[in-house]
Amino acid sequence: MPNSGVVSLKNVTVVRGGETVLEDLTLSVDESDFLAVIGPNGSGKTTLLKVILGLIEPDAGDVWIVGHEPKDARMRIGYLPQKFDFDHSFPINVFDVVLMGRYSGLFHRYTKDDRDATEMALATVGMSDFLDRQIGKLSGGQIQRVFLARAIVKDPRLLLLDEPTASIDPEMQSSFYELINELKEKMAVIMVTHDIGVSSVHVDKIACINKKLFYHGSVEGGLKHIEELYECPVEIVAHGVPHRVMGRHDHK
Repeated sequence: MPNSGVVSLKNVTVVRGGETVLEDLTLSVDESDFLAVIGPNGSGKTTLLKVILGLIEPDAGDVWIVGHEPKDARMRIGYLPQKFDFDHSFPINVFDVVLMGRYSGLFHRYTKDDRDATEMALATVGMSDFLDRQIGKLSGGQIQRVFLARAIVKDPRLLLLDEPTASIDPEMQSSFYELINELKEKMAVIMVTHDIGVSSVHVDKIACINKKLFYHGSVEGGLKHIEELYECPVEIVAHGVPHRVMGRHDHK
């Protein structure tokens, strides 16, 4: 049976091509949580997002999203992928890109509520002045905000971010995190990231994953678990205070 949290995974195992990608993973996310999921390449982070989205059905374990099975909860999830593959010359403006996030089926006709929600989402991400701009004319950071608006236009309970700052400059990264911290007042946020140092300033909790779950809790409490994942020196910033994590090869 589901619990009252936004996300509940219990003893989840995923096997692909004879290889275990996730093993006996139990994880929960509550309202207004901002969780960073970290781990080395191939650790199962993207697979975890696909399980939550209902794109992969686990071989064992239970998954509940806002009290529903993942396939029945997709309208309650906003998703911002790592990369946006689209034709930059395609003649579609910012407003219509975000409006598409309200699409719910083949015969869906956009209503005034859909258009009002689109305007509100663009205002939330600071892109109201660009609603008539052709999407391909925007900078990388602006495109990121437009697709974030599309992810939140249906007022989701859960927002999934896959390496959201990988292609934007440091200045835009800072304002992006500030925006996410505002959004978490309305929805839970799960962010897959390799950017341990910067993200640790902004997130509430971290989950350290390498097929299995090594740790889930506060940023400070997870410091000693970083070594197990990366086996090298890692410096992260927990609430403004640098902490150097000594990897195995640092020990004398």
